[in-house]
Amino acid sequence: MAKPTSEGDLQQTFDRIWSKIRGLNLYAGQPRNLASAQSVSLAHHALELATKSRSDRFLLEAWKMLAYSLTANEQYEDSLVYYKSAIEQLERLHEHEQAARSRIGYVIALAYATRYREGIEIAAQAEKWFTENRDDAGRARLLTNLGIVYARLDDHAKALECYSTAAEIFENHDDKPSAAQTYHNMANILGILDRFEQADELYQRTQKLAEELQLDELAMQASYNRAYLHHLRGRYSDALYAFSRLRERFRQVGSQRHHALCDLDETEIYLQLNLSNDAAILAGRAVREFGDLGLHHEQAKATAFLGVALMQLRRFAAALDAFGKAQNMFETEENSYWIGLLDLYRAEVHLSVGRLWEALALATQANLVFERLAISSKRIASLVLVGRVAMALNDLAAAQTAVHQISALVAMAKTPLVLFPYYVLCGEIAERERKWNEAQHHFEQAANDLERHQARIHHDDLRVTFLKGRHQPYDALVRLSLDHMHREDGLALGYSWCERARSRGLVELLSHYAPSMRGHAEQSLVMKINRLREELNIYYARSKPESRPVTAQPNYETIAIKESELARTLREISGADPEYASLQQVSIATIDSVRRILPETTTLVEYFTTGDEILAFIVSRNAARVVRKLCLAGRILHLQERLAFQIEKFLLGEEYVNAHSEQILESTQRRLRELYRYLLAPVIGEIATPHIAIVPHGTLHFLPFHAFFDGQQYVIDKFEISYAPSASVLKYCLEKPEVAGNREVLIGIADEKAPLVEEELAKISVLFPDAHVLRGEGATRAAFVEESKTASLIHIATHAIFRQDNPMFSSFKLADGYFTAFDLFSLVCPASLVTLSGCQSGMNEVTGSDDLLGLMRGFLYAGSQSLLLSLWNVNDESTAALMVNFYKEWQKGASKAAALRKAMLEVRRNHANPFYWAPFLLVGNP
Repeated sequence: MAKPTSEGDLQQTFDRIWSKIRGLNLYAGQPRNLASAQSVSLAHHALELATKSRSDRFLLEAWKMLAYSLTANEQYEDSLVYYKSAIEQLERLHEHEQAARSRIGYVIALAYATRYREGIEIAAQAEKWFTENRDDAGRARLLTNLGIVYARLDDHAKALECYSTAAEIFENHDDKPSAAQTYHNMANILGILDRFEQADELYQRTQKLAEELQLDELAMQASYNRAYLHHLRGRYSDALYAFSRLRERFRQVGSQRHHALCDLDETEIYLQLNLSNDAAILAGRAVREFGDLGLHHEQAKATAFLGVALMQLRRFAAALDAFGKAQNMFETEENSYWIGLLDLYRAEVHLSVGRLWEALALATQANLVFERLAISSKRIASLVLVGRVAMALNDLAAAQTAVHQISALVAMAKTPLVLFPYYVLCGEIAERERKWNEAQHHFEQAANDLERHQARIHHDDLRVTFLKGRHQPYDALVRLSLDHMHREDGLALGYSWCERARSRGLVELLSHYAPSMRGHAEQSLVMKINRLREELNIYYARSKPESRPVTAQPNYETIAIKESELARTLREISGADPEYASLQQVSIATIDSVRRILPETTTLVEYFTTGDEILAFIVSRNAARVVRKLCLAGRILHLQERLAFQIEKFLLGEEYVNAHSEQILESTQRRLRELYRYLLAPVIGEIATPHIAIVPHGTLHFLPFHAFFDGQQYVIDKFEISYAPSASVLKYCLEKPEVAGNREVLIGIADEKAPLVEEELAKISVLFPDAHVLRGEGATRAAFVEESKTASLIHIATHAIFRQDNPMFSSFKLADGYFTAFDLFSLVCPASLVTLSGCQSGMNEVTGSDDLLGLMRGFLYAGSQSLLLSLWNVNDESTAALMVNFYKEWQKGASKAAALRKAMLEVRRNHANPFYWAPFLLVGNP
């Protein structure tokens, strides 16, 4: 730009600079981008020219440019000095209108610089001038910025009043850009006020108007805030997709603040979904980005989230380091709530690693902080931790003191509380004192509270204080029922608690991963359930003190009303669709209902682990009993690892396997014989039916019971074997009506990891000549979804992936992407049988509460009666042979379990090692 040589030239230069700056369409609060940075550069050039000219008039213009540009570039503190200088100069020159207009920008800069009271005082001076001079347009712009001040002060009613008045003025003046920005601000407030549908509608309206006006930054902001609303409503897949897309756009335009906010919000979602590795990566990046920007509160929060992720990963030393850094930042801010919360987090880590005195000191300290803040829920969490540490120190008196303090808090509290950990502590104390009835009472209270508040616990402090121990009351109740009740009563009650533990796990799974799942009942009721769950998700999230000032009280009365309405609706739907209702609330199969539904030819063997004891319920049409103390759980885990080691040898290549085949077979049979001795030998004498339905528990889900070896024969030589994740699920599979007609669908995707897929499909196609075959590019996600609606048999031959880090993202490959277990919850698939012949398609993650997280659960919920899935990486040749033999026998009229047995025996003629013939499980209706 040529240097001006006269005042006239300088005026022309300033006019051009103003023209360029205004042409960039910047606004306060927008993400920093290349345009805002360019504006700051232009304004600095103007200041340099004005300083050299020694002209007060041009200096004033340069100050105004810099104040405006720095605010738009997220440099709020830097802008304040220029606003102040400009306004003082304008007042000295008696240019009161320009001074009032400059105060509009000054107010928003003060708001973003967290100097709220100054902002209100400045706004009052400007509003007086606009009102006296009937300048509605100026007043509307001022009210918009004043609304931001009130919003940041959490005075949402005043903020909404400001925005509503401003929006009305902008509409009357046909000022669409200003109206769009004001709609966006109103949507933010409506979301905070829990008026979620209105907020969503206004975000969409803002986005549409902003795109029409080519206000790209505003459109992105509206998209971002709508994504966060999805997060609050529990629509995690929608939120994750939106944050991922927006993050890239913010990166491209250079908005580091909004890029970091996407990372922070996505971190929170990943923590709730137990994607700990991904959460740690994003949290670490957010820490660095917020640090670069000087946004210390956000940096501290990201650091705390990083600590949570590291704790979930059991990287305790690194977690303590992150918590310590976060706490130092919050101490600088004098944020007492987060200081207390981080004491609690650190105490939990110290307890996990056995540093009991450090844990006790921190938990006690956290209790004092929350006592000052009058937050009962966090005081209870702190005191429970004190009690747990006392129990670990064998100080029963101190544990009882903590319990008495909690009891007093519960009596005084006016807010709904999650008391599950308190009841567990009471139960443990009663057990230690050998007060069995009292212990049972407390553990029942714990189970009931856990089931009543699934979502609230899910949202409580990122579930840090609930990472362990949710299974404890159920383990204890099974044990107490069997040990201290009359034999028959104890058997029935113990079994019901065993099933209730599994059903509760399924409820948690679906509340975490499938907030918008499809039910088979009347759609209006299903939609109502989904809406109520979404609303409760947001109410629970909003009730967290870290989401609002400690002094603000959430609407607990509304929460109670919504919970009651949800309970009523679930009761209403249970008559029309008991399966859907059971997946939404705890609904269990009793021992009598299982006996009634079992075929005469089937015996159910249902395992359960309580403490380190593995026991088994043996249930048939004629009898039910329990066999105690089969073995120690730790011993089975050791054998499972040794068996997996033998299976993994087949990954070393054909040459190695051929050279050591006898040794591998001998070692494999030795492990399978030991497993038989511990888990089946003590119960096998009770089984008089040709078919056994196995319901495993914990690590037993990973074992091939059908391949257990008694020294002479494998179990499959004498019995047909099927599996179920719980008796309740088996009951529903058995009760499902048969699929009308025979409509087979064969799906295949060949690649380097599944090279013989075409050969497998060709062989199976001969057996099903009328089957609809989706192969290669035709095997799309959309085609699979459509075909699943009416197929009686679905055979999927493609590469499958088991995600150890997050099993609900386990998937199988289709032409245009992977289909995840998460996706299956929106699928309608009432097939008689679904076969996934790829590697590890039946692998699941088993949590402490026996949640099976993987493809199996998704297909069962989608409506499939039976599944044929693999436990380990399969051999392509032997798998193809097994599938062909299985389908041949099934076509002859054999049951699925009988057909699979014969197919396994046939494959074993040519392949002796169980690796080849035993990888597949039949799950569900046999």
